[in-house]
Amino acid sequence: MEIRNIRHKGLRNFVVKNNSKGLQQDYVAKIADIMAFLIHIESIDEVFDLQKYKPHLLTGRRAGTYSFHVTANWRITFRHDVPENELCDVDFEDYH
Repeated sequence: MEIRNIRHKGLRNFVVKNNSKGLQQDYVAKIADIMAFLIHIESIDEVFDLQKYKPHLLTGRRAGTYSFHVTANWRITFRHDVPENELCDVDFEDYH
């Protein structure tokens, strides 16, 4: 699926330039796995197929944001632009 924008600078460099500087090195393999999966899905419903990273939708003020578990606190989050069928606001964040 097309990714419109990536907020986290380190994650953006990793996806665009294959440079992991700015990311926690212990988790680069997990991050790579999640990002490769997101790039290759065709439908947003496929997000829930990657169960090993505990995909879920956030609620409250973050309703509509999807999340993948990377570490105890860190997540890859993103939104889905339905009309454009694109992922947007992809981030690597500690939202807890």
